[in-house]
Amino acid sequence: MNDQLRFLSYKSPKTVVAESVFQFMHGTNTLSKVNCASHINLFSQALTYHISSGLIYGAAWGLVTPFPAPGSAAAAREAATGIFRPVPVFSSLSAVPSNAIFFASLLGYQRFCSKGLELVRRQEDVYNDFFGFAMIWPYYTYILNYSERRLILHNRCVGGAVLMSIGYVTFLA
Repeated sequence: MNDQLRFLSYKSPKTVVAESVFQFMHGTNTLSKVNCASHINLFSQALTYHISSGLIYGAAWGLVTPFPAPGSAAAAREAATGIFRPVPVFSSLSAVPSNAIFFASLLGYQRFCSKGLELVRRQEDVYNDFFGFAMIWPYYTYILNYSERRLILHNRCVGGAVLMSIGYVTFLA
């Protein structure tokens, strides 16, 4: 394995940002020619990191959100009357899982699109991230917010992918 890529995941965030800005400004943003397994390893590390970050951010938002949890009595009351009444902070722990999963899927999809374009283009620059952010809107519009059937299918696919990755790490790696 190339020494340049061995400790990439252990760099501090400030170093990663500084190197990315330098590479973008000076045009030294071409990925090195290493084997496909190294790129897939970096891809999966970035995806796992961003999904985990999304879970944490979503859980934090779920603790302080003014919106009631889906399926709760407060949500049913709001749907029936049409009047929004914010819930107090830390009053609805049942909102934490739904918000955590929502944020994790958005951040994971953004990183999936960004790293996928990076692998196809063989360049690591800011345009990959812009592409990933641009792809969040169609993902949200046509999958997460389109119908309950698509949302259920999405959750089953994501859950199956998580279970397959756990099984791969446990039994094959």
